[in-house]
Amino acid sequence: MKAPHQYQRYIAAGGLALLVALAAVIGIVDSTTSFRVCFGALLFMICVCQLKVAADLYKHRNNLLLQLFQPGSLSLFVAAGAIASIASLLFAFSEYDATCALRQPIILTSITFMGNILIGRTWRIGSIISSTTTFAASSDDIDAVGAAKLKVMNVLSKLSQLGRYVGSCGRAKFGGNSGIRRAITFADSIFVVMVLLIPQLVLQIVNLSVPSVRMGSVEIIEGEGHYTCESRAGPYVLIVGVVLAATPFVISLLINIESEGIPDKFRELDEIAASMTSSFWMLLATLPSVGMIGQTEPNARSYLMAASVLSFVLPLSYNIAQTRLQSITMSTGIARGKANSKQGTSIQRQTKRTSSNLLSSTRDGKVGDDPQTLQAAEERAVMGKMFGTMGSTSKAVAMNRDILTLFKVEGDDFSWETGFTLPEIHSLGPKSLEVVVKTLVGSAKLWHKIFLSNPVNEGANRMFVKCCTDALDIFEIAPAKKQLSDRSVIFPGYCFMNVIAKMMTYTPPNNMSREEFEKTLAENFVKETHYQQYHQCRALAFQADVMKRFGKYEDALSVIDEMKSIYDPQLHSRVLVKEYVTDQCSDLVAASTFWLHHFGRNDEALRLCDQVVETMLPEIESTELLTKLTILTPICRTLTNQTQTSAAKKALELYRTHVSDPVALAGGKAHPVLGMRVPIMIILKCYSSGGEAYDDLSTDVAYMLNRKDLSYPVFFETGALTRFDAAWSTICAEACLCLAKITGFNSHDESSALIKEGLKCLEESANTLEKEDGTIVNSMAHSYHSHTLSELENLSAPV
Repeated sequence: MKAPHQYQRYIAAGGLALLVALAAVIGIVDSTTSFRVCFGALLFMICVCQLKVAADLYKHRNNLLLQLFQPGSLSLFVAAGAIASIASLLFAFSEYDATCALRQPIILTSITFMGNILIGRTWRIGSIISSTTTFAASSDDIDAVGAAKLKVMNVLSKLSQLGRYVGSCGRAKFGGNSGIRRAITFADSIFVVMVLLIPQLVLQIVNLSVPSVRMGSVEIIEGEGHYTCESRAGPYVLIVGVVLAATPFVISLLINIESEGIPDKFRELDEIAASMTSSFWMLLATLPSVGMIGQTEPNARSYLMAASVLSFVLPLSYNIAQTRLQSITMSTGIARGKANSKQGTSIQRQTKRTSSNLLSSTRDGKVGDDPQTLQAAEERAVMGKMFGTMGSTSKAVAMNRDILTLFKVEGDDFSWETGFTLPEIHSLGPKSLEVVVKTLVGSAKLWHKIFLSNPVNEGANRMFVKCCTDALDIFEIAPAKKQLSDRSVIFPGYCFMNVIAKMMTYTPPNNMSREEFEKTLAENFVKETHYQQYHQCRALAFQADVMKRFGKYEDALSVIDEMKSIYDPQLHSRVLVKEYVTDQCSDLVAASTFWLHHFGRNDEALRLCDQVVETMLPEIESTELLTKLTILTPICRTLTNQTQTSAAKKALELYRTHVSDPVALAGGKAHPVLGMRVPIMIILKCYSSGGEAYDDLSTDVAYMLNRKDLSYPVFFETGALTRFDAAWSTICAEACLCLAKITGFNSHDESSALIKEGLKCLEESANTLEKEDGTIVNSMAHSYHSHTLSELENLSAPV
C-alpha cells in the first residue's frame, strides 16, 4: 500500500481545525480553571481515540495480514503517542514545579520511543523478507545512501545478537549468526528499541535528578499569577532532547529507502515523509505564534505548545497505524470473523475471478491474465514468504491457499484435496500458470517441512506429494504453457519430486509404478530444459539419478557422459547451487567414479576422480561441507580400492583437508549428516597405513565399539544408500573389519569385539538391502555388503 499522499492535505486541514477549536476554547472561557477543564477534555478525547486504535490493533493481532505489519509494535507505537498527547496538558500547569519537571521527559521520551519503534519494525521486516544480496552486498556495489543503510542494518543486527546473548546468560554465541539470515522475533525488535532509547532516558533522568538542570516554576509577573517553566541550565538540555527525539525518525527514513526484495507495502518511507510534512506546516504556524505572544498569555501559549506536540504525534499515528488498521479491516472483514480470531483470520480475496474474466482472452485467442488477480497474488506471495522465514509454516500454507483461491471460479475456495478442475487449468494465462505452479511447489515444500517436524502426520506426508504432482500435471496440460518462453518455474518441482522419490515412500499418481513414474518425470524434465544449458545439466543429472536408483547403471553412465559434454563447473556450478540449493551434476559425476570402478573401468574411474578434484571441488564454497562429503566419499572409496597405498594416502589427505578437519573446527554447528565422516575416516586411515597400527588407533577402536551409545539420525542408512550406493551400516561394518585386521596381531579380544560389532552392523544393512520378498534394493550396495560379510566371516573363522 502506497503512502496516503492524497490524505496529507486532510491531515493538515485537520490540524488547522484543531488550532481553531483550541483557539475557540480560549476565546470562550474567561478563567484559567475553565480553560484547563476544556483543554483537558479535548486532549482526553484525543488520547482515548489513540488508545482505541492501539486496543484494536492488539485485538486483531491474530489476523494474518495484520501480523505482517507487526500489530504488537504498532499498538505500542500508538500508545506512546497517546501518552505524549495527554502529557501536553502539563503545559497548562506552569505554576507547579512537578509539572514543569515532568512534561519534557514524558513527551520527548514518548516521541523518541515512537521513532525507535519505526526503526525496529523496519529492521525486522527488512531482515526477514529482503533478498540476501541486498544486505550481503559489499559497500562497493551500492551507493552512499545504500551503504549507510547497510551499516545501520548491521548495527541493529548486532544489537539484536547482543540481546540474545544477554538473554541466554552467555550460552548463545555472540556474533555467530547474522540477523539478516535468521527469523527476527518481536522480543528482538523490542530489545533494539529499548537500547536505542537509552540515550534519551539517561538525559531525562539527569534532567529530573539534577536540581541545577531540572525545570521549575518561575513567577514572571509578581502578584498577577503568571508563571513559566525555566531551567538554570538554559535551553541546552531541551535542545539535546529534541535532537535525540528527531534522530530516530531520520534513521527510519534512511532504512525505509527502497531496497530490492522489500515491496512498497512494507516500506513506510512515504508515510513518515507525509507525517513530517504535515508536522512541518503545523509547526510553522504554532512555534512563531508562541514566540510572538511570549509569557503574557499562558493559556494561549499552552494550547500552541500542545498543538505543536499533537501536530507531530497525530499524523504519525494516523499514517502509520490507523490506515493499516482500516485497510486490513476492510479487506478481511474482521467484523464478520470474530469466530476465527483465535486461530488467525485467513485473508479474504480482494479480487475474485468471475466467470467473465476467468475466460478472458487476448485478440489472438490466447488466454490472458487478470492484472488485479496477479497483483493480489504477488502481495500474498511476499507475505507467505515472510511467514515461512519467520517459522510460521502453517500460516505460510494458509497464505498459499489464499493465493490459489484467487485462481478458482467465483464462490469456490481452493481445496488441497481436490485442487483445480480442468476448465480452471485451461483458463489460466501464462503468468497465472507460473503463479499457480510456483505456489504449489512452494506449498509442497511447506507441507514437507510440517511432516518432518511431525513424522506421524500422514496428512502432511500425503499432501506434499500431491502438491508437487499437481504442479507437474497442471504445467503439463495447461494450454498457456505454450506461451512461456522460460519454463524454469517448473524445474524446482521436478527437483523436489526427485528428493521425495529418493528419500520417502510415496504412491505415484494414476496407478503408475514408481519406475515408470520417475522415468517419465526425468524425461519430461530433460524435455523442458532444452536450450537452457545449466537447467539441462540439472535435468540430465536427475535422469541419471533415476536410472541409477532402479539399477540401470550403464544407462546412467551414458546420460552422465551426455551431461559432461554440456556441464562446465566454473560456469554452471555456482548458478546451480543458487537455483537448486545443490549442484547435483558434480554429485552424480563424483558418484559415477565408483560405478566405473565397480564395472571394471578402473582407468576411466581414476581419470574422472582427478577431473572432479581438479575442476569441480574448487568451485564448492569452503562452508559447504555436506556437499564436499557427498562428492569426496565415492572418490575416496574408489581410491582406497586401488592396490597402491599411495592412492589411499591421497584419499585420506583429501578427506581430512576438505571434510574432517573443517567439521572439527565447525563443532556443534556442523550438519548432523557430517557425523558419517568418522567411520569413513577410520577406513581411510586403515588403508593408508598399509595394515599397520597408526597413532589414534585406540581412539578409533573405542569409537566403533561404543557405537551403540551414539545417537545417529535414522536417515543415515537410506541417505548413504541413495548417495554412496552403500548402506550406512555396511560402511560401519567395513570400519570394524579394517580395525579388526590391524588389532588382531596385538589384542585378540579387541579384534573379536570388532568382528562381532561388524557382523551386527551387517544384520542391519541386510534388512535395508533386501525386501521381505527377497528383492535386492541396490545391487551395488548389496555386493559391497556381501564382500564385507565374507571378509568378516573369514576373519572370525578359527585358524
